[in-house]
Amino acid sequence: MKLNQAPILAAFGLAFCMAQPALAQIARTPVGAVNATIDGTPYAGETLDVPSEGTSTAEFRSFGPTASLSIQAHDPEAESIMRNVLSIKISLMGSDASASIMDASVSWWPDGMSKPFYLSEDSGTAPEVVFDALSLEDGASTAQGSFSAIVCRKDSMFAEADTSDCRQVEGTFDTPLRKAD
Repeated sequence: MKLNQAPILAAFGLAFCMAQPALAQIARTPVGAVNATIDGTPYAGETLDVPSEGTSTAEFRSFGPTASLSIQAHDPEAESIMRNVLSIKISLMGSDASASIMDASVSWWPDGMSKPFYLSEDSGTAPEVVFDALSLEDGASTAQGSFSAIVCRKDSMFAEADTSDCRQVEGTFDTPLRKAD
Protein backbone atom coordinates (compact mmCIF):
# COMPACT_ATOMS: atom_id res chain seq x y z
CA MET A 1 0.00 0.00 0.00
CA LYS A 2 1.45 3.34 -1.05
CA LEU A 3 1.12 6.17 1.47
CA ASN A 4 0.39 9.66 0.16
CA GLN A 5 2.95 11.86 1.94
CA ALA A 6 1.58 15.22 0.74
CA PRO A 7 -0.80 15.70 3.72
CA ILE A 8 1.96 14.75 6.15
CA LEU A 9 4.42 17.19 4.57
CA ALA A 10 1.77 19.93 4.48
CA ALA A 11 1.02 19.41 8.19
CA PHE A 12 4.74 19.52 9.00
CA GLY A 13 5.15 22.73 6.98
CA LEU A 14 2.19 24.35 8.72
CA ALA A 15 3.53 23.34 12.16
CA PHE A 16 6.97 24.75 11.30
CA CYS A 17 5.47 28.07 10.13
CA MET A 18 3.34 28.31 13.28
CA ALA A 19 6.36 27.55 15.50
CA GLN A 20 8.45 30.42 14.14
CA PRO A 21 6.47 33.19 15.93
CA ALA A 22 6.42 31.10 19.11
CA LEU A 23 10.19 30.69 19.01
CA ALA A 24 10.59 34.42 18.58
CA GLN A 25 8.57 34.94 21.79
CA ILE A 26 10.85 32.84 24.03
CA ALA A 27 12.24 35.09 26.76
CA ARG A 28 15.97 35.45 26.49
CA THR A 29 18.37 37.66 28.40
CA PRO A 30 21.66 39.04 27.03
CA VAL A 31 24.40 37.97 29.44
CA GLY A 32 27.69 38.42 27.60
CA ALA A 33 29.35 39.93 24.55
CA VAL A 34 31.42 38.92 21.55
CA ASN A 35 32.95 41.85 19.68
CA ALA A 36 34.85 41.16 16.50
CA THR A 37 35.75 42.25 13.03
CA ILE A 38 34.86 39.99 10.12
CA ASP A 39 37.05 40.99 7.18
CA GLY A 40 37.31 44.47 8.70
CA THR A 41 33.55 44.87 9.31
CA PRO A 42 32.62 45.37 12.98
CA TYR A 43 30.50 42.69 14.64
CA ALA A 44 28.79 43.04 18.04
CA GLY A 45 26.96 39.99 19.31
CA GLU A 46 25.38 38.90 22.57
CA THR A 47 25.39 35.57 24.34
CA LEU A 48 21.90 34.78 25.60
CA ASP A 49 20.48 33.04 28.63
CA VAL A 50 17.14 31.30 28.04
CA PRO A 51 15.79 30.73 31.56
CA SER A 52 12.57 28.97 30.50
CA GLU A 53 14.64 26.34 28.67
CA GLY A 54 17.43 26.14 31.27
CA THR A 55 19.99 26.83 28.53
CA SER A 56 22.36 29.48 27.33
CA THR A 57 24.21 30.21 24.12
CA ALA A 58 27.41 30.21 26.22
CA GLU A 59 27.86 26.82 27.86
CA PHE A 60 30.49 24.35 28.98
CA ARG A 61 30.66 20.61 29.57
CA SER A 62 33.23 18.88 31.76
CA PHE A 63 34.57 15.38 31.15
CA GLY A 64 37.06 14.65 33.92
CA PRO A 65 40.07 16.91 33.33
CA THR A 66 38.81 18.07 29.93
CA ALA A 67 36.12 20.59 29.07
CA SER A 68 34.38 21.89 25.99
CA LEU A 69 33.08 25.44 25.66
CA SER A 70 30.53 26.73 23.19
CA ILE A 71 30.16 30.51 22.89
CA GLN A 72 27.50 31.49 20.37
CA ALA A 73 26.86 35.21 19.81
CA HIS A 74 23.68 36.59 18.26
CA ASP A 75 23.52 39.97 16.54
CA PRO A 76 20.80 42.02 18.30
CA GLU A 77 20.44 44.19 15.16
CA ALA A 78 19.80 41.24 12.79
CA GLU A 79 16.33 40.73 11.33
CA SER A 80 16.21 37.30 13.01
CA ILE A 81 17.93 35.86 16.06
CA MET A 82 19.26 33.09 13.82
CA ARG A 83 21.03 35.43 11.38
CA ASN A 84 24.55 36.81 11.73
CA VAL A 85 25.55 34.28 14.39
CA LEU A 86 29.22 33.94 15.36
CA SER A 87 30.25 30.78 17.19
CA ILE A 88 33.45 29.78 19.00
CA LYS A 89 33.96 26.18 20.16
CA ILE A 90 36.90 25.21 22.33
CA SER A 91 38.13 21.90 23.77
CA LEU A 92 40.63 22.24 26.58
CA MET A 93 42.49 20.43 29.30
CA GLY A 94 41.97 22.27 32.57
CA SER A 95 39.45 24.66 34.06
CA ASP A 96 41.17 28.04 34.36
CA ALA A 97 43.01 30.57 32.18
CA SER A 98 46.15 28.39 32.13
CA ALA A 99 44.25 25.48 30.53
CA SER A 100 45.79 23.90 27.45
CA ILE A 101 43.64 24.34 24.36
CA MET A 102 43.37 21.06 22.48
CA ASP A 103 41.09 22.20 19.68
CA ALA A 104 39.21 25.33 18.62
CA SER A 105 36.87 26.27 15.80
CA VAL A 106 35.11 29.42 14.70
CA SER A 107 32.04 29.65 12.47
CA TRP A 108 29.98 32.51 11.09
CA TRP A 109 26.39 32.09 9.91
CA PRO A 110 25.44 35.37 8.16
CA ASP A 111 22.11 33.97 6.89
CA GLY A 112 21.50 31.48 9.66
CA MET A 113 21.29 27.86 8.58
CA SER A 114 20.84 28.98 4.98
CA LYS A 115 23.84 28.88 2.73
CA PRO A 116 26.48 30.08 2.51
CA PHE A 117 28.17 29.93 5.89
CA TYR A 118 31.81 30.11 6.93
CA LEU A 119 33.83 27.59 8.96
CA SER A 120 37.42 27.57 10.18
CA GLU A 121 37.91 23.79 9.95
CA ASP A 122 39.06 23.66 6.32
CA SER A 123 40.87 27.01 6.16
CA GLY A 124 44.32 25.48 6.60
CA THR A 125 45.01 27.74 9.60
CA ALA A 126 44.16 26.75 13.16
CA PRO A 127 42.18 29.34 15.12
CA GLU A 128 43.94 31.00 18.03
CA VAL A 129 42.20 31.49 21.37
CA VAL A 130 43.70 33.21 24.42
CA PHE A 131 41.96 33.26 27.79
CA ASP A 132 42.41 36.31 29.99
CA ALA A 133 40.11 34.73 32.57
CA LEU A 134 38.38 31.35 32.76
CA SER A 135 36.48 29.74 35.59
CA LEU A 136 34.47 26.55 35.25
CA GLU A 137 33.02 26.46 38.74
CA ASP A 138 29.31 25.76 39.24
CA GLY A 139 27.43 29.03 39.62
CA ALA A 140 30.40 31.28 38.83
CA SER A 141 31.61 30.08 35.42
CA THR A 142 32.99 32.75 33.07
CA ALA A 143 35.17 33.06 30.00
CA GLN A 144 37.01 36.18 28.90
CA GLY A 145 39.58 36.34 26.14
CA SER A 146 40.35 36.87 22.49
CA PHE A 147 40.30 34.83 19.30
CA SER A 148 41.51 34.96 15.72
CA ALA A 149 40.58 32.67 12.83
CA ILE A 150 40.23 32.37 9.11
CA VAL A 151 36.80 31.09 8.08
CA CYS A 152 36.07 29.81 4.58
CA ARG A 153 32.79 29.60 2.70
CA LYS A 154 30.77 26.41 2.49
CA ASP A 155 27.57 26.07 0.51
CA SER A 156 26.38 23.08 2.56
CA MET A 157 27.66 20.92 5.38
CA PHE A 158 28.81 18.29 2.90
CA ALA A 159 30.32 20.68 0.32
CA GLU A 160 34.02 21.30 0.05
CA ALA A 161 35.19 24.57 1.58
CA ASP A 162 35.78 27.34 -0.97
CA THR A 163 39.25 28.43 0.09
CA SER A 164 39.13 31.27 -2.45
CA ASP A 165 36.37 32.89 -0.32
CA CYS A 166 37.75 33.18 3.21
CA ARG A 167 37.34 35.87 5.88
CA GLN A 168 39.65 36.96 8.69
CA VAL A 169 37.79 37.04 12.03
CA GLU A 170 39.33 38.60 15.13
CA GLY A 171 37.70 39.56 18.36
CA THR A 172 37.06 39.27 22.07
CA PHE A 173 34.55 37.45 24.25
CA ASP A 174 33.39 38.14 27.78
CA THR A 175 30.53 36.00 29.02
CA PRO A 176 29.23 33.92 31.88
CA LEU A 177 29.01 30.21 31.07
CA ARG A 178 26.17 27.86 32.01
CA LYS A 179 26.98 24.24 32.74
CA ALA A 180 25.27 22.19 30.03
CA ASP A 181 23.15 19.20 31.01
